[in-house]
Amino acid sequence: MTRLRLAMSGLLLAAAFGLVVGVGCNGDDEGEVTPTPATSEVEAQLQQLVLQLDDLPTGVMKVDDRFVTNDVSAASSEDSAQRLAQLEEWGRILGYDVTYQSSPEIMEQIGLLLVNSTASLYSSEDGASDSFDDAVEAAGVTDWASVLGAEQGVDVDELTSPDWVDEMLWLRITAKTAAGEEPPEETLTSDMVIFRQGPARGSLQIAWIMGRTSSDLIVQIAEAQAQHLKDAFP
Repeated sequence: MTRLRLAMSGLLLAAAFGLVVGVGCNGDDEGEVTPTPATSEVEAQLQQLVLQLDDLPTGVMKVDDRFVTNDVSAASSEDSAQRLAQLEEWGRILGYDVTYQSSPEIMEQIGLLLVNSTASLYSSEDGASDSFDDAVEAAGVTDWASVLGAEQGVDVDELTSPDWVDEMLWLRITAKTAAGEEPPEETLTSDMVIFRQGPARGSLQIAWIMGRTSSDLIVQIAEAQAQHLKDAFP
């Protein structure tokens, strides 16, 4: 458990990255534009698009959640004015971010550490698709070794994405071992999943221990968020 606790600082940074990917967007906003609903309706809908506590094992708790406006999202960029213009051009309405963390008992028993889930809404499907493309590009250039605190570097594998939503990318990031060392029985792993369904885009980051956590559980968690998106936008 000492190694797991030391890893949590890097995993929290990874969750912060999930927020950036989850609410960012860029590109051209074309196609049919849908009316912008009232803010309260948008907030309620966004809360249903992310993972719910019931989607996760007993012993996992919500540790943070927030709505993310365009201004807040753009503020994290090097050129906040340009980023804000992109968000508005793409018709981004609002984003929502929620983070869940396992209790020490759950970490020990099943190796599930941290889950970050986000969703954002756009005024058109094209705007959401542009946001998806931007998130995929961001994930491709991210220094995952620094994010996860992996001194020996990481392996980034693109998994075959199930046909759950309109667009999807699934990355699995695992820490490398030092040269000459045997692979550990348990490996710090982070799955990054990006979804796009209709005018909504979501992201999911799951930090877990390969060799302790069932891969079926990881698939179940990812499918749960995909289903929330599909239920809202069949």
